[in-house]
Amino acid sequence: MGQFSPPNFFLALLRAGAWMFWRKPVAKSEPPAPKRPRRPVFCYNVGDIPYDLFAIVRISWYRKGMPYEIEEYQIDECDDALAQFRYVVNSALKQNADVSVLTQYQPEALGVKP
Repeated sequence: MGQFSPPNFFLALLRAGAWMFWRKPVAKSEPPAPKRPRRPVFCYNVGDIPYDLFAIVRISWYRKGMPYEIEEYQIDECDDALAQFRYVVNSALKQNADVSVLTQYQPEALGVKP
């Protein structure tokens, strides 16, 4: 039983060396800084659309910085079309969605600042 075994001796030396060099805990890297929330993009285009439409509004919704849903609204020409337009666009921009508008009206006529 008291015999010298070279593999066990070298294994003991390796364990002692590992204990001496790696006895300090491994330093943890700091977590990455949180991403800033993305800013919504508003695109306004004046173009030809059918006369019975007030505007076509396309909304791109994002989750974790990646687009995951696109909605399109066609607002008909009616008495409350401007109120519908403002509600849809403002609520989407407040929720950090990208909004693209195609209409035949100039931005000043709808209260949009260029």
